[in-house]
Amino acid sequence: MKNIIWMIWRNSEGESFKVGELSRREEKYYFKYDASGVKKAEEYGFYPLPDLPRIDVEYFREELFSSFSKRLPGYGKKDISSVLRQYELEEYDTFELLKKSGGKISTDSLEFIYPFDEKPIVLDEK
Repeated sequence: MKNIIWMIWRNSEGESFKVGELSRREEKYYFKYDASGVKKAEEYGFYPLPDLPRIDVEYFREELFSSFSKRLPGYGKKDISSVLRQYELEEYDTFELLKKSGGKISTDSLEFIYPFDEKPIVLDEK
């Protein structure tokens, strides 16, 4: 669970929708849309990212997808030591930085959250 980040989209009324899931496994990155979340969010104006247009596939990369790395604090800067201190990271780790920063930018309504409070649902406890 610790290597998963949810991509959340907020509509103009502030309602949140889980529209995707980014994961890191064996130092590789995977992204897939949450089809039911996307379907609900599309009713309010959400559309898939231009670099990741298909909602019916799982994307794979050796490094963090550029659509997400551009959202990192300090993106493109040579000296990011202040960013690492701000987010309490010992070394530069794109996945951990995205998890801690949320990847919010002013041009859209996306945010990345760590599903730390997800609890298993017990359907039939006896």
